[in-house]
Amino acid sequence: MNYFKLSFVLSILCFSLNFQASAQQDTTILNAILSKSKIIAEQHPVEKVYLHFDKPYYSVADTMFFKAYLTFEQNIPSPLSKVVYVDVLNSQDSLVKSLKLPVTNSMAYGSLELDMVNFKQGNYYVRAYTVWMFNNSPDYFFTKTIPIGEAIDKKLITHLSYTNTQTDKSQVINAQIQFKTLDKAILANKPVNWSLLSNYEVVSKGKGVTDQNGVLKISISPRKNEFITKGDLTTEINMGNQETLNASFVLKPKATSTDIQFFPEGGELIKGIPTQVAFKAIRQDGLAIEVKGTVADSDGNQITAFNSTHLGMGTFYLNPEGGKTYKATVTFSDGTKKVIDLPKTVESGVSVQANTTNPGLINFKIVASDSYFQQNQGKSVYLVAQNAGQVYYAAQSKLQTQVTAAKIPTDKFPSGIIQLTLFNATGEPISERLVFVLHKNAMNLTLKSDLPAYKVRQKVKMTVSAKDSTQRLVGNFSLSVTDQQKVPVDENTETTILSSLLLTSDLQGFVEKPNYYFVKTDEKKTCRT
Repeated sequence: MNYFKLSFVLSILCFSLNFQASAQQDTTILNAILSKSKIIAEQHPVEKVYLHFDKPYYSVADTMFFKAYLTFEQNIPSPLSKVVYVDVLNSQDSLVKSLKLPVTNSMAYGSLELDMVNFKQGNYYVRAYTVWMFNNSPDYFFTKTIPIGEAIDKKLITHLSYTNTQTDKSQVINAQIQFKTLDKAILANKPVNWSLLSNYEVVSKGKGVTDQNGVLKISISPRKNEFITKGDLTTEINMGNQETLNASFVLKPKATSTDIQFFPEGGELIKGIPTQVAFKAIRQDGLAIEVKGTVADSDGNQITAFNSTHLGMGTFYLNPEGGKTYKATVTFSDGTKKVIDLPKTVESGVSVQANTTNPGLINFKIVASDSYFQQNQGKSVYLVAQNAGQVYYAAQSKLQTQVTAAKIPTDKFPSGIIQLTLFNATGEPISERLVFVLHKNAMNLTLKSDLPAYKVRQKVKMTVSAKDSTQRLVGNFSLSVTDQQKVPVDENTETTILSSLLLTSDLQGFVEKPNYYFVKTDEKKTCRT
């Protein structure tokens, strides 16, 4: 099958469109689509909540401080809600605390004491929402996982994290424990003895020394065929002068279970249409695992090979044939292997495909299969592009060839997730594609202190300046200052106001390391204009 490209002129809209070369009926159908979109946007504007915390993680007996920002439409302050709700849930999804905070000028302030009665060491799940946000799915609430370390006997503040890598024949638990005094001084270069008790027996023990951040790293391998499902980890840290302090933790490692999902561009594998297929590989805990594999057809012919490039994600191309099915044979980085069925191929259809490889442009194609084109040649199709329920772009054309290609300038859109939806001649959605746009003209913040260095407890004066490309800006800001030696931060894993409002708040499901896409951005991460 030969493809012929036909570029067509796209008409920009602000809910008022002029299509010079279109039939009246075609314009009526597109106007009906836009009218319904406008009604939904006006009656149910999308409100978002973002919480700025003072630290990335806490210890029992700490106080959690945060500030809430409410926005809507193009991420401007929202006048819709006057109350924001903040829930804290434990790892068993049980509600531990719930706060109801008054909103003033689209902002709210909150704090929560992590008392030793309600909070124990572990991962806690914070979600924030307004009543208005129940107009949409709870998947779009603000969410953040916050680790809380344990304070033992009021002598130590500790923070434990661990991972469990397990196959049919082996298990390795890698744990990290940070030790601090009650006044939050890091206990660096301290000898530590540790032991793990499981089923009333000591199954592993060892010695170590904390690093400059007060962190002890432990690797635990159980006895043969005696995998650990629950254990009590006890540590004894040598403080010097014959003084030792103890801390204990409960480990509940889960068996590693890997999975991989495949996502054809446009939503379906269609016979005869070369399609980019994205994939995502995860462990049982929902975090990424690297993967490689091959794709074969139902006749046993290998079609292509693939490798993940970042956090278990990657893409490959497939040109599906009718009457065939496809399987992926995958090998995960932990050594496990699986054979997974790819989505079934449909015999007839049309797909919208897009990329942002050219700066300042969204390149897209409308691709129809042979049978779909024969049945719908000359009929109209409509493309509508929107962000957070607001329509920013629309166009219509007729299927004169099997491939229709065009370009949309990204300056027509705000930064964030852009949803491209293709409608058929009767106004029914038939394909969808999401792309991400991040403009360079974001606000730049600069900090300037009055002195280059300070003495202990000396007062610090700091000037915060906000500018865009042309002028100074007025706004409301929050600033958190921490010692990175005491509170190490991984910028990629953080939830920032950019990653929340522009990315995760418009996507269903969990996004691992969301700020990765906003730190040192390049063409591989995002489209920038």
